[in-house]
Amino acid sequence: MTLARRLVLALRSLLAMVLAFAAVYAVNMAGAGVAELTRFPWGGERRLLWDLGWVFVAGVAATVVAVGLAPAAPRVHAVAFFVLALAIDVAAVAQFGGDWPVWFSAGILSSLPLQVWLGASLVLRRGARKPVPEP
Repeated sequence: MTLARRLVLALRSLLAMVLAFAAVYAVNMAGAGVAELTRFPWGGERRLLWDLGWVFVAGVAATVVAVGLAPAAPRVHAVAFFVLALAIDVAAVAQFGGDWPVWFSAGILSSLPLQVWLGASLVLRRGARKPVPEP
């Protein structure tokens, strides 16, 4: 494999990860927008449950993006997304966990493996992926 091809693959992998985390943000903002449009009240356990549901959907969507845009090794991209998202989730729970109920913090951390598995399964189940064309 040429150096140029490796560079292209690395840049496309990086772009897949950046877009995956942009998808997390976009889906979470969509959930907040839907809550606002439906006049879902702020605060309380019902709103936290709503937000946790959107965090789950965002994780699945982001995994679909990371794996679907992976130029090679889609499973490695799923694992990389999982590791990065887990680090962010752990940091968020460590910083804000005292402000959240225990069930919410536990839901944030424990649902991530299912989010990644489901998102990766949705992409990988589609069948064989086409290899990246030579530059």
